[in-house]
Amino acid sequence: MKIQSTKWPCSGVVNHSVVEVNFDQNDIDSAIAVADAKVQFINAHNPGGIRRSPEVIKNRIIAGKLADSAVLTMISQCISHWGMTNVYDVSEYDKNRADNFENPDPYDLELTNLRTQATQTIEVRSSFCYKLAPVSKIVEKLSVYGWYTSANKPVEPPRDWYFQVVYYLRPQDVPNESSLNIKTFEDQLKAGSVTGYVVGGASRRILESKGVDRTDQDGASYRAIYPVCQAHDCIQMMHAVVGRNTSGA
Repeated sequence: MKIQSTKWPCSGVVNHSVVEVNFDQNDIDSAIAVADAKVQFINAHNPGGIRRSPEVIKNRIIAGKLADSAVLTMISQCISHWGMTNVYDVSEYDKNRADNFENPDPYDLELTNLRTQATQTIEVRSSFCYKLAPVSKIVEKLSVYGWYTSANKPVEPPRDWYFQVVYYLRPQDVPNESSLNIKTFEDQLKAGSVTGYVVGGASRRILESKGVDRTDQDGASYRAIYPVCQAHDCIQMMHAVVGRNTSGA
């Protein structure tokens, strides 16, 4: 995995910090291994109640696991770079679970304060963008998503932090209805090279105070901040999550 920071413009906002993540074959293989173990226990219906094939479910799990690994790497690198390895530890639930993936995940990542043993939960949302150009328009046209409710999940306990990862790719099960020549996610998996963008995120508190309820994802009602650049960018999220700057968190 290679990560690099970049900045994208957004109307009325100073350039928004985004992290571009290039996943390699090892990252993809790790995600596939988890997806293979998890797929049989995942609800066949998406949040909007539409039934999905096992292949579609598996590929969505892979996208989610790649996104988890990107945010885990970002946080780990920041903790190390800032000399805070004796203060914080970040872990991924799927790497430490002991239930053979049979039960729902209580969180994606967990941040532990090694001095106080206090923990914070982190949810990593992943989505696809295939109707916009250029790619930087993501921060002006998409949202940061928090918890959601649906017919299948009337209540989802909010996590402490939410990160948004976007793939500028089209899933192969989604019809190509635009004139844009955007690659498919599954083809990139087969090629052993997938690019994703960590576009920022928000705390539970910000989602509660500034968020709105949106129904533009899978027919479920998500708590969200729209557009992305109205939420924290990646630099702000890193500082807020590890406690270097708690103002506005």
